[in-house]
Amino acid sequence: MLDLLLVTGKNYLLKVNSLPYESVSFIYKELMKDVNYKDWGKYILDLTQDHLDSKKLKVLELGSGNCNLAEIISREYKDFIASDISLPMLKQGDSVKVDKICCDMTALPFNKKFDLVFSAFDSVNYLLNKRKLLNLFVEVRKVLKETGIFTFDVSLEKNSLDFENAYTIEGQTDGYYFTRKSKYYPSVGIHKNKFKVVNANGNIKHEIHKQKIYKFETYFDLIDKAGLYVVECLEAFTFNNGNRNCERIQFILKIDKNKC
Repeated sequence: MLDLLLVTGKNYLLKVNSLPYESVSFIYKELMKDVNYKDWGKYILDLTQDHLDSKKLKVLELGSGNCNLAEIISREYKDFIASDISLPMLKQGDSVKVDKICCDMTALPFNKKFDLVFSAFDSVNYLLNKRKLLNLFVEVRKVLKETGIFTFDVSLEKNSLDFENAYTIEGQTDGYYFTRKSKYYPSVGIHKNKFKVVNANGNIKHEIHKQKIYKFETYFDLIDKAGLYVVECLEAFTFNNGNRNCERIQFILKIDKNKC
């Protein structure tokens, strides 16, 4: 799965064979133009500072994408690694001066431990089966310090039900034209996004992105199996307790020291 280590300055890129988001990386900024990264970063910092008592933390972000969030959070936590399975997405973040590693979050290649591991943007929903989701929690446990935390957000079914009928958007940015068709399939719990990306020369690329919409209880079951436990389960972007009826959930996990 991992075939080459590239080192460029302070950017450490562990190349994988596949190139997910290869075409979408060029339009990602436009897709996310309405996201307030500053507020999202502040929310994550507020969450972590409630559970961690030092600013000298070793931090790992999973699913960093183009590193917009990494840029904000690394201002507070300097010892920062941004990781993503998509090399094209990480290259979009070349201007962000943090260490970057291209790797699969279900097979982490680190021999060091972190005080904080976090993931955002529904990245965990891209793990399409329970085995992969459990692998994520097991891998995070391996690289998390005993006093560390893992926080991540997930999308629940309420957030996808509006897409049972196909919904299409289109746009243009930096010489690219694109369409995105989004549809949710409740019988299998899959939210699918189909992208068509056309460059200035008229070349067309198609990508299909799938997310698994798990039941609320599934997360608790697999977190426990991995030897972690839920410190807080919040409605995303708030400090209110979350439940199965929320659109998005923010989890904060720690290591269960009673389980090896």
